[in-house]
Amino acid sequence: MTMKTSVVAYVYAIVLASAGALVGLYLLGPSVNPELLGGAAWLVGVAFVGTVIRYRVQGSTFGTVSFVPYLSAFVLYPSWSTVALVGAGSLLSELMKPKPALKRIFNVGQTVLAGASSIVVYLCLGGKALQVDPAFHGLPHISAVVVFLLINTLAVAVAIGIAESKSILRLWYEGNVAGIAYDIFSIAAVYGFARAYVDWDVWGVGVLCALVWGMRNMYQSKHQLETTNKELLGLFVQTVEFRDPYTSGHSQRVRRFSRIIAEVVGLSAKEIEMVSKAALLHDVGKIHEIFAPILMKPGRLTSEERAIMELHPIKSAELVAKISELQDIVPAVRHHHENWDGSGYPDQLKGKDIPLGSRIIMFADTIDAMTTDRPYRKALGEVEVRAELVKLRGIQFDPQICDALLSSTEFNRLFNSADTGRVHSLTQILELVRKRVKTPAVA
Repeated sequence: MTMKTSVVAYVYAIVLASAGALVGLYLLGPSVNPELLGGAAWLVGVAFVGTVIRYRVQGSTFGTVSFVPYLSAFVLYPSWSTVALVGAGSLLSELMKPKPALKRIFNVGQTVLAGASSIVVYLCLGGKALQVDPAFHGLPHISAVVVFLLINTLAVAVAIGIAESKSILRLWYEGNVAGIAYDIFSIAAVYGFARAYVDWDVWGVGVLCALVWGMRNMYQSKHQLETTNKELLGLFVQTVEFRDPYTSGHSQRVRRFSRIIAEVVGLSAKEIEMVSKAALLHDVGKIHEIFAPILMKPGRLTSEERAIMELHPIKSAELVAKISELQDIVPAVRHHHENWDGSGYPDQLKGKDIPLGSRIIMFADTIDAMTTDRPYRKALGEVEVRAELVKLRGIQFDPQICDALLSSTEFNRLFNSADTGRVHSLTQILELVRKRVKTPAVA
């Protein structure tokens, strides 16, 4: 099954499952209390406000804080009618954003599926509508929130796993472990939102809107700071590379290679990100004035000039060390030219004394050198690079990493310039699928 067929089939399966869950919830309790539903409708309205005031995460990717009001609506009035209302609100908010239709129906489908499932769990564990019994019922409440978040995040992980043939559980874990604190906070926030309406009626809705606005600004500030830091690092690296006409884009490519290799050897998402930063910054020391005349020299270097150039890992590490948040990657930057057999520089480290990040960057740095045109030779192809890695295994390169890389089906990703080295977001995957669906097959 191709990626196009499998992802589209999965999206439609989510939609069918959500419809089935909604029907099943209706059969459990078909009656509707309009008064109780009115309270849930107010919270759906708050959620809609949350989607309208979405915040930019990066590029064309946006985030919202609407899931807390949706969950609050479910515990305020756990009924199929609330899920249907949330589905309608979710669809309306999706229609207001420019995005592929497949992405829209997936988002609405997973929200309805997660909502119906969480309500079933809530009711089965003895939970009651907060408008009838406003007391906090720990087990049903916590279980409902966990089920909602679990289904939502797993739905995305499965889509990415199918599209990229990767471990679904690992994708889910790596994509959500960093946000566990926010998930724990949401358990209390969901109850607080619902009680605000129960205790203060419509005035509570105003308080909720203010809270949503505050949460939105908090998340936006966090993401903007992270994005700005990344862009400043990229700008700094690009400034360095302007001095060397033969290495334009070198650091970005080394980062891409390093991410792929780090993934092949089984590093965690956090470790991959650390290696990625070290790879991006591994050559920033070349901005030092002592390297300027050498970098601009067209011919071969003298022994004295080579000795000066071998100082660049030290200068790079010294610059990186000036940023407090990058202290952990300083060793990886300093030792990225150490060889496995101890013949490298600047400290002649050997074997596993060389930081793992440095060993990975050594592969990435060398592969980029081999696959880039130079004045004295053309870029090498995949077969030639493979032969060079085998030749230098145990001399320049860590033999275990070398074996893992050469035996991995991911090896050919190094030669695909369209591969960013990152896990694609679901938006990117569905956008790609949408384009393929619209493109007619050639007879």
